[in-house]
Amino acid sequence: MIQWLAFLFFGSLAVLSALGVVLLSNVVYVILSLLSTLIMVAGIFFVAGAELAGALQLLIYAVAIAVFYILVLTAVPWEKALKKDSHYRVEGVINSPIVLAFYLEIILVFLLGIRVSPKGEIRKMIEEFGNTEVVGSILFSNYFLAFELVSLVLLVGMIGAVIIGRKEEKTYEDGAP
Repeated sequence: MIQWLAFLFFGSLAVLSALGVVLLSNVVYVILSLLSTLIMVAGIFFVAGAELAGALQLLIYAVAIAVFYILVLTAVPWEKALKKDSHYRVEGVINSPIVLAFYLEIILVFLLGIRVSPKGEIRKMIEEFGNTEVVGSILFSNYFLAFELVSLVLLVGMIGAVIIGRKEEKTYEDGAP
């Protein structure tokens, strides 16, 4: 009963924070709502007994990604970005099928879970070794290249944000353009 109440608590706060990410207009409040959402999802993982996933959620997303967004917030010249009032309707129409496919994949994985693993190997491994060991062995054997590519993409994004922010900073002597 306590576990169910904790799940409802973290789940409802995660949904409210996620709505804040979508509905708030101030960028700082959006980042704070995102941080709150990530922390609440980590709480859901801890309640569900997935301690490794909860710890990774806190370490990778709540800390690293939030710091990355704050870096982007401080590095990008927002006064020029906000002057452009046009909406990207064409890009939205083009990306809609891709986003829909991702959502369908998430629903499929949620509904099927580990039951679709061949011969129930993952379930046997979890029962024999535990959650942390199974995630570590699978992540660093089968998906090691993908794991490293994601870290490389994050590094390139951070360097790109710094370069974009630095490109706009030009110093002029004597006030002359």
